[in-house]
Amino acid sequence: MARRRITLIMPSSAADAFEAFHHHAVRQQWDTLLSHAAIEGGGSHPYIGAVSVNEGRGWKRLFNMRTRFVNYRPAQVAAAVLVEPSGCFQWWAASMRHRDLEPGVSELTYTFTMKLRPRWLGACSTRWRTGFSSGKRAND
Repeated sequence: MARRRITLIMPSSAADAFEAFHHHAVRQQWDTLLSHAAIEGGGSHPYIGAVSVNEGRGWKRLFNMRTRFVNYRPAQVAAAVLVEPSGCFQWWAASMRHRDLEPGVSELTYTFTMKLRPRWLGACSTRWRTGFSSGKRAND
């Protein structure tokens, strides 16, 4: 499994970008990939050890997953791993690192590994994943 990285320049502080991604009620207002996201047992934000349920919208239901947070430092980093194989994911792990660049501008670095199932789907995704690179603004 190769590790991939996507870096985006965000038009907000690191703290605001972090909140937009990790406060589940806020995320559901803008994330068109999700139909539902929640922390098992309740709560608006994850924490180390929390299990998050993320359900895709429409055909993206193939991407449903339960993840366990292994790192969570507000405004800095959140990292999670797949609890068990789900949908097309045999394995998935990712981190989101946030850092301020200047007032009102931050960098978000999404680093991930994944293994898809069935095997032929994973082979196809390798070509797709290699197309991602860094340096684009989130609102470009």
